[in-house]
Amino acid sequence: MAATTSQRTAKGQLAVAPAANAVASALQAAKGGIATVKAAKGGIATVKAARGGIATVKAAKAPRVPKPARHKLETFGLTDVGLVRDGNEDALLLLEDERLYVVADGMGGHSAGEVASAFTIESVRAFYANPDLTKRVKSAYLRQRRGGQPMAEADQSPHALRLKKAVESANISVFRLAQQHEQLRDMGTTVVAAAFVGNKVHIANVGDSRLYRIRSGKLQQLTEDHSLLNEYIRMNLLQPEEIESFPYKNVIVRALGLQESVLVDLFVCSARCGDTYLLCSDGLTDLVRDEEIAAIVRNATSAAVASHRLTELAKARGGHDNITTVVVRLHPVSWQPPKPAMPPPPPPGSAPVMMPPPPPPGLAPVVIPPPPPGRAPQS
Repeated sequence: MAATTSQRTAKGQLAVAPAANAVASALQAAKGGIATVKAAKGGIATVKAARGGIATVKAAKAPRVPKPARHKLETFGLTDVGLVRDGNEDALLLLEDERLYVVADGMGGHSAGEVASAFTIESVRAFYANPDLTKRVKSAYLRQRRGGQPMAEADQSPHALRLKKAVESANISVFRLAQQHEQLRDMGTTVVAAAFVGNKVHIANVGDSRLYRIRSGKLQQLTEDHSLLNEYIRMNLLQPEEIESFPYKNVIVRALGLQESVLVDLFVCSARCGDTYLLCSDGLTDLVRDEEIAAIVRNATSAAVASHRLTELAKARGGHDNITTVVVRLHPVSWQPPKPAMPPPPPPGSAPVMMPPPPPPGLAPVVIPPPPPGRAPQS
């Protein structure tokens, strides 16, 4: 809809109104002053020219229209129990509508790690699904910005604040649950999350689960491990040749759920077509070197192929921990996923595969009852 311009001029004045993509009303002229109005697309401008003066007014901006996505995302997530553990303490989230991807690696005995990671994933999902929380985060961001408070680059977006608050909310949820149940005490989890917005990716990280970016064939770790090993490396307490044999490699110094508040690392990076992002737990990175990850992702024909091959290599190396990978590939908006391959037709002359006939009408299916309590099933 074209913009409209409303002007009031004092008697005897000349008004000139060049309006861009707007309809400007005719103005009466007389000697004295000049009023100039510039109307923005879709905006409404009102001007009153001062007697004998010059007034320039820019029209109010039209309501903001969300920008379309600059990339099309190809995503795939896979979690595997590995070859040693009885249960899977990893969890993942692919929230496609929000372009949000999360990996959590739980810790704690008696299945508490499974509870911590699963609870974290559901807490983040619920936070993003709550429109009231989204409005409150945006209002908080605007108050902070209007207040003139200094903001780090990673905080200069409501999307970054939303991601950070979602992780902090998950931390409180896990902590309070642990306080309510004795068997869940001291449970915790790592978390790494990536939210893609426009040409940016916002990253949140607590613990030693990682996010990598593969760009132009080169791999870069975008997160920092909150592990005892990394602390020793930062303090120059380990020589390079001692890193591989460090006995406390898997001890982490920061996790969700251990305290009522947690420090969340927040990053923002540019996102480009051709990039591939990998979120993963340490069940992968303990067994597969960075250069091997880069080669597998670079040569994979799809996100699914990359995820499966990384998992298979970690299991081939022993699979001593749960293995979780989420692969996100950025394509142009014109990209279309390949159609799934159709199974080949049967050879000429072969008999068609017949499905077993359904049971007669009214015949109940056979159900084998479970063994009585306390009695082992017969082999």
